Amino acid sequence: MTKDMRRQILKLILLRRIKAGSIYSYAIMKELDNAHISALLLKGNGSVKSDIYNTINMLEKSGYIRMRAKTSGGRTKKYYSLTPKGNKVLVESKRLFLSSMKELMRMLE
Repeated sequence: MTKDMRRQILKLILLRRIKAGSIYSYAIMKELDNAHISALLLKGNGSVKSDIYNTINMLEKSGYIRMRAKTSGGRTKKYYSLTPKGNKVLVESKRLFLSSMKELMRMLE
């Protein structure tokens, strides 16, 4: 899987997860690891941690997600939630991904 393809898939996964409810980045990493999604996105060094953080930063800079800092027990956690712009790009990206996969499957038959 190419690095660009991996990034796009991770972007969709993160947008979908954040849409499900506000979450902080470490919890996202734990969920993805527990769901074995990270195995599908492994780089040569076997780590997707930096990819997750970089993608979250890109999504925030693009205005697709919003960060809210919350302090609990003396620690500050960054919670992320989906913006209307992020919801729109998620819907459009899912539609494009599905139509691309259908076309690819048609070509491979």
